[in-house]
Formats: sequence, structure tokens, C-alpha cells
Amino acid sequence: MARIELDLSDRIHSMTLKVMLEAEGHRIVSQDGELLVTDPVPRAAERAGELPVLVLATASQVDAAVQAMRRGVFGYIFLPFQPGEAPLMVRRALESKRPARQEDEEALISLDEAESRHILLTLRACKNNQAKAARVLGVGRNTLWRKLKRIEQSRTAKE
Repeated sequence: MARIELDLSDRIHSMTLKVMLEAEGHRIVSQDGELLVTDPVPRAAERAGELPVLVLATASQVDAAVQAMRRGVFGYIFLPFQPGEAPLMVRRALESKRPARQEDEEALISLDEAESRHILLTLRACKNNQAKAARVLGVGRNTLWRKLKRIEQSRTAKE
């Protein structure tokens, strides 16, 4: 998934957001991220030209967050955290920087690669519970196990 920078003054918000985003498959980095989540509104506006930026905002800070959005900040994540909001906003911000059409041939992938990505995404969404992932995918557990083994073998061969 994506590399995300967190520049938050509150350690608890930082740890909470880190856990939520890592559960979605993102990597938290200290620099060179694809997206920045910050809480000082002025800093968010400064970095908005470089990459998509999300700002944390309490109810009393929403006006400042909206002003920052007028200066290029993608959006805000409401505090206290609402279930599912942070991952949704991160996904939308990341999609906003991608081109609307991917017409080049590099964007095309094989059916095997699409299946592998879908299996891994489903497994991640099921928190690595293979039995649950198999039910969601509509395959047996043994079939899922064989496909995961094939995915691992093909990734090892590429390295």
C-alpha cells in the first residue's frame, strides 16, 4: 500500500492512527511519504503543494481546517476518531493524486497478478484469518492455502 508520514503533536493520536493505518496495509514513514497526516493546520497548508495532506481537527478547529483546504490541503480527519473515517480519507487522498485514466501498458496486469492482489487484500481485510478469507472469496480453505503457497513461490522466484 502507501507510505504515510505522520507529523502529529499528540503521541496518543499518533499511535492510534499508526495502528489504524498499518491495519489497512500502509507503512508509516518519517520522511518521503506519499501522504502526510498532520495536526498543526499552518504546517498542513505549507506542505500541501508537495503531496496530499490531511489534517486532524477537533470540532473547534473545523473552520481552520476548511480554510486550509482552500489553500490546498486535501481534507481533514475529525477528532475524536470516528470508526473507518481515517482509512477512508487516506484512501481518497491517495486516489486524488493518481491519474484518472491509466492508459499506459504498465498499468495492465495479468489475471494471475490480479487474483493474487485480490486474495492478499481479502486476507488483510480478514486480519489474516484464512478460514474467513476463504469464505469471503468463495473458495475452500485448501484452495486458498494452495493459492497462497503459489503466490509466495512466485514472489520468492522474482527476488
